Parts: sequence; C-alpha cells; structure tokens
Amino acid sequence: MATSFFSPAIARSREIVISRSTQAVLQLVPELKKEEGEEIHTRAFLFVLSGIFGVGLLSLLLINTLLTQDAFVLQRLKHNVNMTNDQRDAILRQVATKSSPESLSVEAKKMGMVPASNPQFIDISVKST
Repeated sequence: MATSFFSPAIARSREIVISRSTQAVLQLVPELKKEEGEEIHTRAFLFVLSGIFGVGLLSLLLINTLLTQDAFVLQRLKHNVNMTNDQRDAILRQVATKSSPESLSVEAKKMGMVPASNPQFIDISVKST
C-alpha cells in the first residue's frame, strides 16, 4: 500500500533525472594568462627532475662501488687466512718432525751425548730416615 502511494513521485523523479542527464554539462574554462613578470618555467622543472634522477644514479653507483670494494677486501682477507693456516700447518709439521724420538736421538749424538747402557730409576715413594 505504501509503495503505490509513492509510485507517482518515483516516476516523476525518474523523468527529471533522464531529462537532466541528456543535457551536456560543459563549462568554459577561462584561458590561462601569464601575468607580467611571471613565466612558466618548464626548463627549470626539467632541470630539477634530471638533477634528481642524476643524483639517484650517482648514489646507486656509489653504493655499488662500495659493495664491490667490500667484496675485494673480503676476498683478500680470506686469502690471508688461508696463507696463515698454511704457515701454521707447516710450523706444526716442523715441530712434530723435530720432536720425534729419532730426530731427538740424532741431535743428542751430535751434541756428544751417549745412550745410557745401564739406566737407573729414582724411587721417590720410599722415605729414607
């Protein structure tokens, strides 16, 4: 019952919307005029944009260069670690060779020492009174 009461108003509003939507909604825009002493600086804007772009590229180049330089430093440090480890291994091999019983006996003979024919041991567990 309520919808039939509002149906003439809905039909009328539909007609108004249809009639207004067929009309063009165009307006004239006033022409942009430059005032005395005022200019539109397109070149300055292009210079600013190209400056920002150039600074960005230079910063990327700097970052890339620093990362590459760090990679070279890291490679050099790894090489130094490998060299140090090789030297350490060589020194440990020399110590092991010189501390072997055979080389110790050879060095003792060179110094004029002779092997003990009758070795004697000291027993420190026995108390003497």
